[in-house]
Amino acid sequence: MKLKNINCFIMENLNDFIREKGIILIVILGIGAIIFVEFSDRRGKNKREELKLNGGFAIGEFTDRSYYSSNGMVNSIGYSFAINSKKFRGGDNNCGWDSREASNAFIDKKKADVGDKFLVLYDLKNPKRSIIRLDYPIKDSSDFKKYVKEFEEMRKQK
Repeated sequence: MKLKNINCFIMENLNDFIREKGIILIVILGIGAIIFVEFSDRRGKNKREELKLNGGFAIGEFTDRSYYSSNGMVNSIGYSFAINSKKFRGGDNNCGWDSREASNAFIDKKKADVGDKFLVLYDLKNPKRSIIRLDYPIKDSSDFKKYVKEFEEMRKQK
């Protein structure tokens, strides 16, 4: 009988302990998740800003969209581009941050679809590190030249 009482006492105390520590654990995990998301966002924005200010220019071709399976929301887009005849493939899940126009093109197939061309900014030392700018659609070479000139002027002012 005493063993049964001891087991009940241990179980009750264990449940109380888990409840108390569980709430603390949930709070700690929540804060950790917020810090992780904030850090990831900041890192992504820094990469975009760095390439905007120092990246090379290429014409990229929109290749695909990836979706979250549960809600059908766009997760990322794929693109390809070439530098000196060498082909590269990229993926971008933050291109909607660049502007409202880019955000709309990120989710709307009518504004950005497979085969459409857009400006790509890439790291001169590591071209695999690149972003696509959906707010800079390219219909012909004059669009590309205009965008390059626009970025170069902006860089001079920085």
